[in-house]
Amino acid sequence: MIALALTLVVLAVVFGAIERRWGIRRERRRGRFTDLVYWLTIPVISKVSSVIAFALAAIGLALLVGGSPDGAFAYVARASWFAERSLGLQVVLVLVTADFVGYWVHRAFHRGRLWRFHAIHHSSKDLDWLSSIRVHPINDIVQRALQALPILAMGFDPRVVAAGVPLFALYGLLLHANVPWSFGPLRYVIASPAFHRWHHTSEAVGLDTNFAGLFPIWDLVFGTFHLPPHAPRSFGVSDAIPDGFIGQMTWPFRARVPLDAYASTPHVASSDRTHHLLPSRSGQAHSAKTR
Repeated sequence: MIALALTLVVLAVVFGAIERRWGIRRERRRGRFTDLVYWLTIPVISKVSSVIAFALAAIGLALLVGGSPDGAFAYVARASWFAERSLGLQVVLVLVTADFVGYWVHRAFHRGRLWRFHAIHHSSKDLDWLSSIRVHPINDIVQRALQALPILAMGFDPRVVAAGVPLFALYGLLLHANVPWSFGPLRYVIASPAFHRWHHTSEAVGLDTNFAGLFPIWDLVFGTFHLPPHAPRSFGVSDAIPDGFIGQMTWPFRARVPLDAYASTPHVASSDRTHHLLPSRSGQAHSAKTR
């Protein structure tokens, strides 16, 4: 708890300075207390969920190849072509693989019953670096386990895999920062705060776009890239999600499947967008906008 508190203070100073200098203006920051509770609880839960996710992935792979649960971690630590590559190359390959899988898992969480867990992350009405910590544990465990499967199957050095987890978490803080940075010509190469803010904007405006956590190439290739020159003005979801931590933890288990907000809310028109059909959360088709 002391380490979490000290880390919070350091990050608050760093990101506070960044957002004061380059931040997008807002009147007040709603939900700060809830996010502070997340900060003091979710990292502890996340450590446990990481162990659970990697254990499930390792045991599943071991059983799949004819092994046993007892030999799961021996299977993970086996010699492989990937493990023999340089650590630098392995880091790059792990990041690309994890981000590609994460893109599709992220899209899956925007559909059907999975949306109820992921909607918690989208419930922030004001987006900044602290918003990144608002993640339901079920969302966290499922995503980590599915991302771990191909990485463990390919036999990367476990040290590289372990190093990738905090890297994604730290970059997630920057992605949610309240700044308009798009990284200029690199906006198509690396995910930026401007890119991710459009993912969090209201459903009627952003729809289901910008799912990548590191490399926007996946959104460009699969038709979900959306980065207009101006910044989004509103965030959140149409679901009536409670404001408090306990309420948000229990809401996915007691809420009905969310209604499709797209049918009743007008879309924002723009001449520089093309439209691609994607299945909606209710299973019908809706239009996703790309630039």
